[in-house]
Amino acid sequence: MSIRYSEDFKKEVVKAYMAGDRSIHQLAVEFNVAKSSVSKWANEYREECLYTTDTTSESNDAKEIRRLNQLLNEKDAKREYHKRLEHIFEL
Repeated sequence: MSIRYSEDFKKEVVKAYMAGDRSIHQLAVEFNVAKSSVSKWANEYREECLYTTDTTSESNDAKEIRRLNQLLNEKDAKREYHKRLEHIFEL
């Protein structure tokens, strides 16, 4: 099942890429998309986003995805911590 992303979301990813402070891999993880999608979108929207690289006005979709990814990462870290504690107490 493929996920359809809005053009605004794709452009936000491209703008973040064009800012130059994060790699394609980092953006793929941050926005929870495939690296190939980031590359493809960069090629498609590069020229359109060339003069609008300001990423301060992120789309609501991008903000929500970033927020949810942070929550997932925190939950994964807590789960890993609890697994380690269980292992220690089993010893």
